[in-house]
Amino acid sequence: MIARLIVRFLWERPWQFALAVTLCALGLASAVSIVWLQSLLETHARRQAEGIDIVVGAKGSPLQNVLAAVYYLDVPNGNIRLSEVDTLRANPMVAKAIPIALGDSVAGARIVGTTPEFVAFYGATLASGQLPAAPMDALVGAAVAARTGLKVGDSFVGAHGLGDAGIDHNSYPYRVSGLLKPTGRVIDQTVVTLLESVWLVHEGHAASAEKEATFALIQLKSPIAMATLPRLINQQTGLQAAVPAMESARLLISFDWVALIIKAFAVVLVVAAMASLLGALLQSLARQAPELALLRAMGASRTQLSALMLGESLVLITVSAVVAAALALVGVWALRSFALPGLAIDLQQGYLFWLGGLLIAIVLAIVATIPVLWQTASVDVAAQLSSR
Repeated sequence: MIARLIVRFLWERPWQFALAVTLCALGLASAVSIVWLQSLLETHARRQAEGIDIVVGAKGSPLQNVLAAVYYLDVPNGNIRLSEVDTLRANPMVAKAIPIALGDSVAGARIVGTTPEFVAFYGATLASGQLPAAPMDALVGAAVAARTGLKVGDSFVGAHGLGDAGIDHNSYPYRVSGLLKPTGRVIDQTVVTLLESVWLVHEGHAASAEKEATFALIQLKSPIAMATLPRLINQQTGLQAAVPAMESARLLISFDWVALIIKAFAVVLVVAAMASLLGALLQSLARQAPELALLRAMGASRTQLSALMLGESLVLITVSAVVAAALALVGVWALRSFALPGLAIDLQQGYLFWLGGLLIAIVLAIVATIPVLWQTASVDVAAQLSSR
C-alpha cells in the first residue's frame, strides 16, 4: 500500500518532482564528477610518465624540463649534445636512453625528432602507413590526425615554436608516412619524425659542428640506480637530471589547496541539494496533510505515515542518483572527446565514486527528512478533516 501511495503522490506532482530531481541530480553529479575528475587527471598525468625514470636536459629548472619533455607543456631550458646522450646510453645503470629534439610544431602539436624506438617506448602501433624511414617522413599521432585531418601521403610544414604564429619552414615540408592508433598517452598529441629531420630543418638557423638533442628520456635497469644516477649526473656533468615522478608530486602538492577548495565546493553542492530536497518534502507535506489525516482516521499508524514520507525522499534521491550518474558520464565523455582525447576512463572507479556519493546522499536525505517526519507524526487529524 505504501509503495502505491508513494507513486500516486509523486505522479500527482510531476513538475515539483522533476524540479526536485533536477536540483538533487545536479548537486550530486557535480560532487561526484569533481572527485572522479581529479582522480582521472592524476592517473592520466602519472600514465604519461610511465617508463620514464629520468629526464636529462640542459641545466635549469627540473620541473620545466619535465613539463617540456614528458607533457610537452613548456619550453626546454636548452639543448644537449648527442654525444652526451650516447655516454648516458653506455652507462651500466641505463636500460634505454632515447634522444628527442623539440623546437617546431604543426597546428599546435609538437614535432618530435627522435629515434625509431620512441614509438615502441610509448606502446604505440600503426593505424596505417609505415614508420619514418627517411628524413622529413612524419608519423602523426591519433589526436593530431583527428584534429588536422592529415592522412598518409599528405605534406605539411612545421612552424617554429608552439604557437600557430611561428615562422613556417616552407623550404622543408614533411610527408606523412603513417598514422598512429590512440594510446591515451602524450604521443597521441605529437608528430614523430627522425632526429635527422629536425637537424635538416634547422641547419640554416643554428648550424652546429656537433649534433644536438633537446632531452634524453632515460629508463633505468634497477630501482637502485634511481638513488644514485640523477645525483651523479647533476654533480659530475653539465646536464640536468630530473625525476618525473618527484617533480610531478611536487607540482600536485603545490595545488593541494586548490583540490581542498574544490572538494569543499562539492560538499556545499550536496548540502544545497539536500536542502532543496527538504523544501520539496515540506511543500509536499503541506499539500498532503488532509490526505495524511484521512489515512490516520482510516487506521494508518504514525510509523506508516512516516514510512510514506521517507519513501518519497528515498525515491527522489534514487532517481536523482541515476540522473547524476548519466550526467557525470556525459561530462567525462565530453572531456575525453574534446579536451583530452585518449583519456583512460576507469568506469569501475566511477561506479565506486557514484556508489559512495549515493550512500552519503541517502544518509543526508534521511537527515533532511527528519523535520518532515516530525511534522507528519504531529498531523492534527481532527483539524485537517474539519477543514475539508
